[in-house]
Amino acid sequence: MESAAKTPTMAEVAAKAGVSKMAVSLALRGSPRVSEAKRKMILEIAEAMHYRPNPQVQTLMANLRATRPVEMHSVISWITTFETEHGWEEHPVSVAYFKGALLRGKELGYRIEPMWAFSQGMGGARLSDVLQARGINGVIIPPTPNTDTELDLRWEEFATATIGYSFTQPKLHRTAANLPDAMATALQKCEQADYQRIGFVINAETDSRVNHSWMAAYLAWQHFIAKKHVVPIHYVPKNTPIERDLGAWLTKHKPDVVISPYREVYDWLPELFDKRVPEDIGFISLSKGDNGTAIAGINQQDEAVGAAVVDLIVGQLQRNEKGLPTTPKIVLTEGNWTDGQSIRSNAPKADKKKPAAKTKRQARKKATTAKS
Repeated sequence: MESAAKTPTMAEVAAKAGVSKMAVSLALRGSPRVSEAKRKMILEIAEAMHYRPNPQVQTLMANLRATRPVEMHSVISWITTFETEHGWEEHPVSVAYFKGALLRGKELGYRIEPMWAFSQGMGGARLSDVLQARGINGVIIPPTPNTDTELDLRWEEFATATIGYSFTQPKLHRTAANLPDAMATALQKCEQADYQRIGFVINAETDSRVNHSWMAAYLAWQHFIAKKHVVPIHYVPKNTPIERDLGAWLTKHKPDVVISPYREVYDWLPELFDKRVPEDIGFISLSKGDNGTAIAGINQQDEAVGAAVVDLIVGQLQRNEKGLPTTPKIVLTEGNWTDGQSIRSNAPKADKKKPAAKTKRQARKKATTAKS
């Protein structure tokens, strides 16, 4: 009986390549401390020798590294694609993503550095050259200004991932908030508060950027409710102010609560349409930026989304994975529900029916007494 072939050790790979074990370890982890040419040579030898890392050793080393003081040993680029270098900073959600990425990168020993894709007319080829010259192998594409944004990087040279659904081509690994679950939670809270006519306000730009995630969950829910309670979505066309036809929609369809990602709708209800919140109409935010109690809704935990995209990049770097993924992964993070004063207190239907049932029993008792 033939024995199984012995798995080569890291020391044997190092001897074959004429380098130290440390050089092999760094090359296998995609560290910039090893030149690209040497890394490629070591990886080719390791592959030819059928070298495979010992998973138990990998776990041990990961635990050891976790207990040591973190040293910054590499840079991950945060490539922005707005019209101006700092345009992305005008969007609180993008800033929160970056903060989460920054903190997670620091924990793992990586610096997250913003880089404007269009600096001094820089194109994809030149941008790839700059990244390679600086030894940067990891690239994060944060949300882009629109879904038509394109980057012609040499994707095969980098470990990449994006945030959200606005960057559509090429297909990358991505992290995102679990928006369908957020809508489902918002609808459940509406039902618990005994709202009957639940409206949804969104514009075409936002709907496209979130890959119709909120709308899909809302329409699926409407499929199972009584038709008399179905409220058409107030879907605002591109380049149209959200508030322009909002009043007409409110008057025609009479929702008793509105779900929307726009804080402005909460402000407009009393200011523009003379509707008190929550006395006349309720409001739930799908994108709360804090845990304040004025507005009820979902805090999407944007910093956690930013941290998750760093985990995707670091994982690829540690596995020496570069280039476009054959099977892109989507990592979803859960948001948190926050109670607020913009909806009425829960009023379960069962509680409302109890007085009526009691009255019927009393009526039957009286009728029996009268007969006797």
